[in-house]
Amino acid sequence: MVEQQPIYNPIIPFTGVIFGGLQDGKMVIIQGQVPGHAKRFAVDFQCGSSAKPRADVAFHFNLRYDEGTVVCNTLEHECWGCEERKPQLPISCGSYFELIFNVRSYCFQVSVNGQHFIEYNHRLPYTRVDTLKVSGDVHVNAITFRSPNVPPAYAPPAYSPVQASNVQSVYGLSPGFSFPAWQNKAAKSPTKVVVSSPVVPYQAYLGSIQPQQNIQVVGTVKPKPYRFTINLKTSYSDNIALHINQRFDENAVVRNSRINQNWGTEERSLPFLPFVPGQTFKVLIVVQPTCYKVSVNGRHLFNFNHRLQPLNQVDQLEITGDISLSLVQY
Repeated sequence: MVEQQPIYNPIIPFTGVIFGGLQDGKMVIIQGQVPGHAKRFAVDFQCGSSAKPRADVAFHFNLRYDEGTVVCNTLEHECWGCEERKPQLPISCGSYFELIFNVRSYCFQVSVNGQHFIEYNHRLPYTRVDTLKVSGDVHVNAITFRSPNVPPAYAPPAYSPVQASNVQSVYGLSPGFSFPAWQNKAAKSPTKVVVSSPVVPYQAYLGSIQPQQNIQVVGTVKPKPYRFTINLKTSYSDNIALHINQRFDENAVVRNSRINQNWGTEERSLPFLPFVPGQTFKVLIVVQPTCYKVSVNGRHLFNFNHRLQPLNQVDQLEITGDISLSLVQY
């Protein structure tokens, strides 16, 4: 069985086919952000995609911020059943999330950001489900499918959008999510992940970095900038392995690391100042066995010796500040 490819940055409302339908052990992972003004958003596992008459919904998962509760239900022959409510919102407005729907023989298991949230017993045969719908006040960066007994081709990055037929824009960034139980942290993507026009601030799961890995950031400095930052971080702590901080107010590019809440010694010496207000730049970070090798616009800028090891604990990219991004590739 071939794993269904992830869907990146779908326009909401989104309705799409679940290739092969649902089986015991299949997982659907949705990663995104809830906007600060959200009232409701829903995930529906449907039996078809008909709008009139409306297709049966085996599992309706509805976060209602206007009511402060999560509602689960089933729609059959256009009639809703008895609601199951949990007066607890596992995702706050303005935050990023990872929802994992794990199909079991007797229920849907739902976890949020690595924590079990609810179980919803089947009222309709889950084998009838062939369509996923996401609607409401939510930005979705990625929908990933994991079939039982099929190892993923790569550890899917949380928030690694690429161009797709239904892409309109890239909305948000990722938190340091806990890894799903099925995900092999050591797995690496065999191909480059390309993120087009992500919103700043931006954050992505890289997988455990390795020597010879390249990370490319293409962007444009705002006309009247103050500062911007590129960080390589660890998801299980606040450690920052590489902190690149362009400070226009100090006319400096500061490099540093933060380990166990403590900042190290700053490095400031440079052969040239690479970033200019209003101009486009390309930063290339090459992971070397002993250091990070950084160039800007094709010119070597600095090396930063590794202070945080082993390297494979570094798994996140974070970009903030007074720039817009055209492309991130890793």
